[in-house]
Amino acid sequence: MQNAKQITDELIYRMKTTSLNKFEIKREVGPNWLPNGTVPFDIRASKGIAIFTVWAESVQDAEDQVSQFLEKDENE
Repeated sequence: MQNAKQITDELIYRMKTTSLNKFEIKREVGPNWLPNGTVPFDIRASKGIAIFTVWAESVQDAEDQVSQFLEKDENE
């Protein structure tokens, strides 16, 4: 098990060596949709459209993260 310093050092290293970009991913959701559980993104939802603000290496990575979140959300 890692201690807090090891986790912090690893996080700092990953942030320095990975170039993350901010993407806004739009998805259709139900008009009364609310996410379940912990939400790893900033989300704005209105009139059945949700906009997810995602930090990722590529737009494909951002799309994948949103898809995985929505699939998990449907299963809960």
